[in-house]
Amino acid sequence: MKYKFMTQPLLAGIYEPEGIYLSTPFEGSCPVLQFWGQHPDYYAQFRYNGIPLKGHVGIDFGMSMGSHLFAVDNGRVMEISHEAGGFERYLKLEHRWGESFYAYVGEIAVEAGQLIKRNEFIARVGRPRQTLAPHLHFGIRITPFNRFDGMGGFADPLPFMNPSNILLPDHDEDRAPEFGPHPMAQEHAGIRRP
Repeated sequence: MKYKFMTQPLLAGIYEPEGIYLSTPFEGSCPVLQFWGQHPDYYAQFRYNGIPLKGHVGIDFGMSMGSHLFAVDNGRVMEISHEAGGFERYLKLEHRWGESFYAYVGEIAVEAGQLIKRNEFIARVGRPRQTLAPHLHFGIRITPFNRFDGMGGFADPLPFMNPSNILLPDHDEDRAPEFGPHPMAQEHAGIRRP
């Protein structure tokens, strides 16, 4: 049996067989500070929709304050909000394949409901809590997703991104020693998780 993706032509490298190929949410190259799924023991103290987390729910990229952030694919701005003590200021984009999530942002250059093109400027990196270095927390949810899976429905974005723009650590346990897990907001009645 032949699968359609094996015989259909790729459109200028935009589509992988899985149907998703993302540009990086930044210009140039950035180092990974924390991978998706890392530090499960630490993140187990935090709940997402009532379920203890199984690890870090995105990728943290080391970036300077004010660095430009870009849409990883065509889509629509579905939410701009703030989670105190957690992801701080964030925005979510809706795509044909699911959602992209950008946290710890500062100035936002788009509005809710706005249609966005791939690689369009959407925001700048902001300052997370005083104890954290400036960085982008980036996550994706691939439809259909389950917010009760212990990862808040998030999937690892790394396999869908261009590896030439991502600087992987080359030392102990695939993480930079100066950047550990960051706290998340404690779930309580009335909190709305992004």
